[in-house]
Amino acid sequence: MEFIVEGKKVSLTQKNYVTQGGEGKIFQKGKIAYKVYDDTSKMIPIGKIQELSELNIPNIVRPLHVIYSTKKEIKGFTMDWLGDDNYALCKLFTNTFRDANGITNDHVIELVENIKNIIIAPIHAKKCLMVDGNEFNYMVRPDFVTPLFIDVNSYKTRSFPPTAIMPSIRDWTRPTEFTELSDWFSFAIISFQLFIGIHPFKGKHKDYKKNDFEKRIVDCVSVFNKDVRLPPPTRDFDLIPSDYKDWYHRLFEKGERTLPPNMPGSLKHIQVKTILITSTDNFEINEIKEYDSDIIYHNETITKTKEKLYISAVDYKVGTDVEVVFTPFKNEPILCKIENGLVQLKGLTSVKVQQINISCTDKMIINNSVFLKNRGQLVELRLNDSGQIIPSVQQVWNIEEKSSKLFSNIIVQSVLGKAYICIPRPEYKQSSFIIKDIPELDKKQIVDAKHENHVCMFITHENGKYNRYVVVFSLDWNNYIIREFEDIDYFPLNFIVLMSGICINIREDDVVEIFHAAKPEKIKEIKDSKIDSSMRLCKRGMNVRFFKGNKLFSLKLKS
Repeated sequence: MEFIVEGKKVSLTQKNYVTQGGEGKIFQKGKIAYKVYDDTSKMIPIGKIQELSELNIPNIVRPLHVIYSTKKEIKGFTMDWLGDDNYALCKLFTNTFRDANGITNDHVIELVENIKNIIIAPIHAKKCLMVDGNEFNYMVRPDFVTPLFIDVNSYKTRSFPPTAIMPSIRDWTRPTEFTELSDWFSFAIISFQLFIGIHPFKGKHKDYKKNDFEKRIVDCVSVFNKDVRLPPPTRDFDLIPSDYKDWYHRLFEKGERTLPPNMPGSLKHIQVKTILITSTDNFEINEIKEYDSDIIYHNETITKTKEKLYISAVDYKVGTDVEVVFTPFKNEPILCKIENGLVQLKGLTSVKVQQINISCTDKMIINNSVFLKNRGQLVELRLNDSGQIIPSVQQVWNIEEKSSKLFSNIIVQSVLGKAYICIPRPEYKQSSFIIKDIPELDKKQIVDAKHENHVCMFITHENGKYNRYVVVFSLDWNNYIIREFEDIDYFPLNFIVLMSGICINIREDDVVEIFHAAKPEKIKEIKDSKIDSSMRLCKRGMNVRFFKGNKLFSLKLKS
């Protein structure tokens, strides 16, 4: 496709394609992003681009120049390109992401204050309103304290009205009234989720239906209400600075509409809660081990906590950004991380590792094999351990350079809005690479994804709601069945698949779901009041395990 920008011809192809938005496609070339509308009637007026130009700070990604077709038709606009190492704000709502990336409450306080200060100046100072300040209209830099404001074309400016607002951040006591105070109400909802991990008008209440947050906003029945039951992954309210907590209470419980506090306020000392988990009527549960700090992940060979890495009975001090693989013959542990755009490998013991010069922007480890994203390629590394550890490139596959994202054991990519998944299957002699299209995921924003043994799950964000999809492939990968769960609460995917093909999934509604990958239509659902989504599933061999806090447990279904 050829376009004209500032009088110069620009060619955009699939190689430049990044993602599909609600109104059109995003492309990237060099330091410029291009938004091309599917329906040009939704294109932002040129006059509004001029008014938004006053929001000229690096944190605000505003429209820059109009994109024309070769026939001089208006097709979209350009923006500064942010880079591909930023995170959607909603990622920071979850304990799993925060723990894995070493995000502390101090990070969150600084991030919230930075968001607040940018809303005050220049947005409100320039007589603009965000209106739709939902979690997907922010990105966060890798330092986790620097916010980026995106999709500003929907803002209200001096001469132009707003064009969108997500229901979850709307002030339903004044649903058509957009002011600075309505912006602050939306900010309160988003910042509360950053502190606590849950929308302030969710949780269960006997007098309201699930996700009936509109009525609860009007009735002032928030999570502060004594009759609201909170989901187990909800963080301690004492993580909220005192002045913010008071402000939230006045907004959500008393219906006041006021400006946020000038200063965050002090924090209470948080008591360490004792984790006591015992067997239930349905499950036999036994504690295996207590660790020094909260567990980040546990697999067949290692346990990673916030403080240390445990391999068998030995513990090591490593960074949160480090993962571990083992050499194939001598079983030497090798640390793997990305630093300054290059893969870094280091022996955990005294063994020496020869460095390999491979640029990469992301990585994942599947069955003890390292996979690196290097622009439009996925590179598989092999660690040869005869003498010195010498890494080498095992295989290379082509993936979409801009639109591919690495999740857990799976890559999701889009070809001009059409969704494809890629699943590397490591083998010692020659690994394979499965590529499948899933039309049900076309044009959807995928927030989380995971694959194990032919079972894939996805969390998407669509029109202000989170949905979960369960996709189970046949053994030959030629067919699949798919189930959709609509309007769920956003918590990380929490399932495992044993080598036998048995899948165990603790859903976001705290129901344990069990099925066999060969017979995915036969599902056993167990509702157990003592089992919840804060119990993170893991496995060792054919044994099901979970961890919660700093404790590791075994889990077995009673006969």
